[in-house]
Amino acid sequence: MTTNFHLGDQPPSAKRGAPLAQAHVLITRPVMPASRSAQRLAALGATPYVFPTTIIDAPSDPRPLKAALANLSNYAGAIFVSPSAAEMTLAPFGAIPIKLPETLPVFAPGHGTAEALQLLGVEDVAMPATTFDSEGLLALPALQASSVRGKRIVIFRGNDGRELLRTELTKRGAAVDAITAYQRRAPTTPPIGLIELIRSKKLTAISAMSSDAVTHLVAIVPKAEQPALLALPLYASHERIAETAREAGFRNVNVTQAGDAGLITALLNSLSRGAGEG
Repeated sequence: MTTNFHLGDQPPSAKRGAPLAQAHVLITRPVMPASRSAQRLAALGATPYVFPTTIIDAPSDPRPLKAALANLSNYAGAIFVSPSAAEMTLAPFGAIPIKLPETLPVFAPGHGTAEALQLLGVEDVAMPATTFDSEGLLALPALQASSVRGKRIVIFRGNDGRELLRTELTKRGAAVDAITAYQRRAPTTPPIGLIELIRSKKLTAISAMSSDAVTHLVAIVPKAEQPALLALPLYASHERIAETAREAGFRNVNVTQAGDAGLITALLNSLSRGAGEG
């Protein structure tokens, strides 16, 4: 179900002087990571509006996921490609988290996924040192051919995810199981609240942390409201997402560092520039 709400109802006295008091941010992430983003933005005085443009469902066939979880001790490494991959693999829909073997090396492409894993009890998570994406993961010493050749690696991901990790690790000699832990889809309920929000002209920013978030957002907004939508500043957490936004027609696209920290830093910098120009 599409959630449509905001968490910015602090008393005026609480927001006065807060660093993000002027920011009204549309958060397009799935519900669970969106709620964390909203809380962090609200703590800095922003008004966050949560409207997930990607809905997370269980996989259509749960058997491969169940089989992989039953055989975790056979793997030499587990890669979780997103916060949703972590949550839907280890604690789907708020279930009691599954415990991973202590000896299993765990990898995440960025801080958001690592944080989701840590919230689920996975303390030791390896992350890229270069770019926070599949390419960054593939640059890690622990995933080079000399380390993975002849070993079995499991990738927990969504449906129709990128094939780069599986393809490259296979080339390096690993036996790779790419497991669909969840399905992504666009919302199916009418975006009445979102349309009202666009018409109100309150929004000052859109946060997009996946390409799906952008394409689904544009698809569900009626053509009459799209000029106003596409004129809004959009903050993309990766250049690949930014390119999707530009192709969709967004005219003010800003590339941030990964995760909530990257979004907050970009918003602070934007507001600081605006104040300087004033």
